[in-house]
Amino acid sequence: MLKDELLFAWWTLSSIPGIGSIALNKIREQLPTCSALADCTSEDLISFGLKPDRANEWQQLRTSTDPNTFVVSGWRKIQAWCQQPDCGILIPDDTNYPDALKVLRDAPIFLFYRGNPELLNQGSIAIVGSRNPSHYGREQAFTIAKQLVTSDWHVISGLAIGIDGEAHKGALSNSTGLGKGKTIAVLGSGLEAIYPKRHQALADHIVAAGGVLLSEHLPDIKALAQHFPRRNRIVSGISLGTLVIEAAYKSGSLITAKLAVEQGREVFALPGAVTNPLSRGCHQLIKEGASLVEGAADIIGLLNSDLALDMRAVEAEKLNVPTLEGTAKVIYQALDVVPTAIDSLVNRTGLSVSEITQQLILMELKSQVAQVPGGYVRC
Repeated sequence: MLKDELLFAWWTLSSIPGIGSIALNKIREQLPTCSALADCTSEDLISFGLKPDRANEWQQLRTSTDPNTFVVSGWRKIQAWCQQPDCGILIPDDTNYPDALKVLRDAPIFLFYRGNPELLNQGSIAIVGSRNPSHYGREQAFTIAKQLVTSDWHVISGLAIGIDGEAHKGALSNSTGLGKGKTIAVLGSGLEAIYPKRHQALADHIVAAGGVLLSEHLPDIKALAQHFPRRNRIVSGISLGTLVIEAAYKSGSLITAKLAVEQGREVFALPGAVTNPLSRGCHQLIKEGASLVEGAADIIGLLNSDLALDMRAVEAEKLNVPTLEGTAKVIYQALDVVPTAIDSLVNRTGLSVSEITQQLILMELKSQVAQVPGGYVRC
């Protein structure tokens, strides 16, 4: 099957309201290959667990002679993106799609890229932290990133201002020589709508130095607040470990760390002054089992240790990630650090409103989730 036909089939399915990443991956896991979707009937999709009304809409979109405006518009953007130099789209069957990412229940079906996607299955460390770090935090992010690439590790972050930007810059500062200075940036916007705008030059530098930009969004999609927690699962999912540098007690960086634990990755934290509010999140992670590190050598040593796998299991237990099954697990994985409305949970999970509502009540009684203004959050 031609790549265009394959991409169009998955784009069509993903365009149906109520079908999110978890529902798409449920279907993908039951297919022999991604290309098999193009031959699926509505009955096939129902047997895979898709709701009948959504399966029937799939059948209508595939057979209708009257093209759906939204599907066609998005498809044209995809085609235009793939025709640009060094740009393309990865799906889970592609060689360069990150192996560590495709095993996640909510793995993105589409990864838009600009640059060198071959980096995605090579060793990388995520560096995350405050958008308003101290001089100490900036200096450490820059220095540790530089040390990591010197040892042939790639640095991955989110291109945000603060720690993210310093990590990318530190990696790029050593961009001379084969295999050095490559960094991966995962965006909460489309790749034609770089956010923040002040990092457009940094994004261009990343690509020019042999790195890669990634996004699960269509190229022209603007950054929205709800995109960033979803982006974080990609940052932690691709990397072998996540380093947190300066994070307030309830910062988004701690959610990235928790995602890393759930994904079976290492979590590292850089200590700071006890009087600095930005040290509290890192110190809390250390108390809960994250590895205290003082530099890149500590990170590399822990990752190369024969005990690394055992340590990941211990960290997961210490950080109190709830053991969930079935519908509860699906809903928990679909929640973000920002409040998530029930409508959004329906789209992400493919479950009905009644299924989600009933399960949320049970989970709230067990203190696994909490209802807050705007929706639900993980506890």
